[in-house]
Amino acid sequence: MADALLRAGGGTTATLLVAPATGDSSDAGQVGVNAPNFQLMPLSPVMFRKTRATMTEGQLPLYELLVSASAVEQQVSALQLSSADALFDTAAGVEVKGEQFVIESRSVSEAFGQTYLYRLLLRESHLLQPPVL
Repeated sequence: MADALLRAGGGTTATLLVAPATGDSSDAGQVGVNAPNFQLMPLSPVMFRKTRATMTEGQLPLYELLVSASAVEQQVSALQLSSADALFDTAAGVEVKGEQFVIESRSVSEAFGQTYLYRLLLRESHLLQPPVL
């Protein structure tokens, strides 16, 4: 039911940026010359919205990403992880509509002991952008 509500509410697709299971073992990779290649894990349906207006100068706005539990479960299975918490703990960030965000916090919504929705609180990130050479 959450899937239908997210789609009806203007659902879109977000991409979870997950660090690769194995690191770059080359010399350049070990000293950080090679940028890490993130695994791009699509999450759909999701609903993305701004949570509040920026009230003070320099304060970054916060965004909310509502994610279907079935979409999260697909990625947990694909990466052979033990839980959704493990998936979000390994994520470097989220990309929505071409912009990258850092996960500030997360919570779940449950009904009758079953999780049906994940709520991610996001902040804009310019740190995940690849360097311009």
